[in-house]
Amino acid sequence: MARTVRVAVVLPETYWGDEEWKNAEPAIAYADEAARQGAQLLVYPEGYPGPMTGDLHSQKWPFKPVEALRNKAKQHGLYIAAGDVEENPEKPETYFLTSKLISPKGEILARYVRVQPDFPPLGAYLYNGKVHLLPGKEFKVIETPLGNIGLLICSEMMVPELCRILMLRGAEILIAPVHGRHSRTMFNPSLMTDTWRCVARARAAENLYYVVGTHNIYQHAKGIVTFGAFVAGPEKMVAIRQSPGVLVTELDMDRIAYLRSRDYDEENLSSPPEGVEPHFGCRPGQIWERNPELYSELAKPHKYSFNYRYFEKDLDKWVEEYERIYGGKYAEIQKKYGKLRFK
Repeated sequence: MARTVRVAVVLPETYWGDEEWKNAEPAIAYADEAARQGAQLLVYPEGYPGPMTGDLHSQKWPFKPVEALRNKAKQHGLYIAAGDVEENPEKPETYFLTSKLISPKGEILARYVRVQPDFPPLGAYLYNGKVHLLPGKEFKVIETPLGNIGLLICSEMMVPELCRILMLRGAEILIAPVHGRHSRTMFNPSLMTDTWRCVARARAAENLYYVVGTHNIYQHAKGIVTFGAFVAGPEKMVAIRQSPGVLVTELDMDRIAYLRSRDYDEENLSSPPEGVEPHFGCRPGQIWERNPELYSELAKPHKYSFNYRYFEKDLDKWVEEYERIYGGKYAEIQKKYGKLRFK
């Protein structure tokens, strides 16, 4: 019997900041919609439904989003991947960006804290003044009956080393939700769409797994859509949705197993028999093409190595890191545009 996973990927019209609490009811409705369409795995964007960009202790929320999604997971027998920002109780003005995987029993199977978080300027922009997102300490690959699910967040997908580690730990499905833009910036939506999809396809082909991604479409940003909701596979882009709603598609897990179990051999390098179409769309066995003796340089300090532990000394030490990496140019940018004012 074919082993498939039916996944639902939410591309929501999202509320920002003081109105973030309005995401609560739509998030529940999306879960019900995914269940009606027979989904086994439901994926929301980064930090959705929240809290993330608003007051983390706002009393406007009609219910606690994560708890409500736990109940929905149990009600519908769904795996649900959703996220939020958490306050760090041990250090004021610092936070954790999380992605949580909920089981069909309503249990939180994994709480992933982004291991390579955004730098302070981007943190200030994305999280409405929450400048300091601290790094997590461990990777997460969760064994489930659907397959092994790895968790990353947003541009961590653009770091091939992180994606490769999750493959080495057994990931067959990579969930990498993205934040989205809450205002106009100098980033071109069309060009960014091409880049994100290219990266997702590359990660899927390199590691022979599925990459599931989506982002928030912020209502007050006049519907800026970049790559939408998508599922990238090793051989093709499986499905894409550009309009708000729920993308539902099938993941062929047998195909992943097949591609991982093969290599270049006499059979697939031979001319196809009459009437048989060629059927490989990627490099079978790619994950076995590894020579760790060549990779030690990746772990050495480099000019571009940012000290993610800057906060242990002083929260303002990140500026020194920027100045070191960018050759003293960041002070000029701060002087021109202001210090972390991205609201």
